[in-house]
Amino acid sequence: MRWRAGLVAVALLLAGCARPAPPVDARPALWRVSDAATTIWLIGTIHALPPQVRWETPTVRAAIAAADTLVLEVPPAAGDAHAQFEAMARAPGLPPLSARVAPADRALLARGIAAAGQSAGDLQGYRTWGAALVLGSAGGHVNDASGDLGVEPVLAERFRGKAIGALETRAGQLRLFDRLPEASQRTLLRDAAQDAVDPARGYRMLLSAWMAGDARALAATLESVRRDPVLTNSLIVARNRRWAGAIVRRMARPGRVLVAVGAGHLVGAGSVVDLLRARGVKVDRLQ
Repeated sequence: MRWRAGLVAVALLLAGCARPAPPVDARPALWRVSDAATTIWLIGTIHALPPQVRWETPTVRAAIAAADTLVLEVPPAAGDAHAQFEAMARAPGLPPLSARVAPADRALLARGIAAAGQSAGDLQGYRTWGAALVLGSAGGHVNDASGDLGVEPVLAERFRGKAIGALETRAGQLRLFDRLPEASQRTLLRDAAQDAVDPARGYRMLLSAWMAGDARALAATLESVRRDPVLTNSLIVARNRRWAGAIVRRMARPGRVLVAVGAGHLVGAGSVVDLLRARGVKVDRLQ
């Protein structure tokens, strides 16, 4: 699943030159939902970032300082997060990955695995969705992006000593993928391979759109997922509805909350922002 600062700036950022790339400023999309007693900021996140990206604009910093609670998609990563993924994503006796895509896509899969710095052996023990996530995350690593520099862990550090909640559990999020029918898991695997082979439509496309806060370009990063109705409902529609409901319920209590979720969930038709407005909630774009 894929999630414009101008294309020139991003190209320079990701060129991989020997000397450190200069800092690049980003303006991620930020909204505010408020009434007399409650303010909720919504920021779209990206889960891995290169070290040169500076995204804490004055507007974002003001929201962080004002909020007394942070709400993420899942709780901050604990020491057992990787082990939890491995336990759910692996299974014995699985067919070769090459047998889990159409014959016409096997060469693409092999190129994608190589482009991501992996081998078929590295991915063999994973369920199809697990292999797709490993392959997809490798695209960011190739571009010098790190999960440790992603928006969520930075926010968790900024909110140290304050309340931190989550919209989902980590296990529950993994189960969303594990419960997908095999055909939809194979769609994820093929798309992950295509993204690795073609960086312009993979991580770089997501990063460029996120840095610019470009709602239309961010929505476009989910086009491949939306072509599969099962993926659309399980990974986007149902979750957006649950999250919008949780935000409406939270508005009934006084407080100041920063909600940080994947940027694709906040843009386009059926997004969390769209659903809130459909319920008559006033949502202002701040950045």
